[in-house]
Amino acid sequence: MLEGKALMDKLREQPDIFKIHMRNGEYSKAKYCYDTVRSVLIFMEADEELKREFFGERGERGEILKEGLFNEAQAQMAYLKCIRKGDTYENKRYEPLQGKGQGDGGRCIQS
Repeated sequence: MLEGKALMDKLREQPDIFKIHMRNGEYSKAKYCYDTVRSVLIFMEADEELKREFFGERGERGEILKEGLFNEAQAQMAYLKCIRKGDTYENKRYEPLQGKGQGDGGRCIQS
């Protein structure tokens, strides 16, 4: 299991990997790098300084004051490309389960 410096080194590699995936048009992989770092930092209860290092700093009106290791415009593009392609876990389409008294007995699917 990764701890301490090894964990932080792995997290700090992710923005570079993100850039490679963006350059190659692999938007879902790029989004995965971004989401992974965000989730790990939240789970670790990282301080604001560390979050700003990765994701930048915004002003009161949402303007970008300082860009982080992840370029925000590229992160937004990765999200948008994934949404347009339907390649994201946030966008699921469900049909009723058979035998649950809903509709004609479809099934649960993920698009």
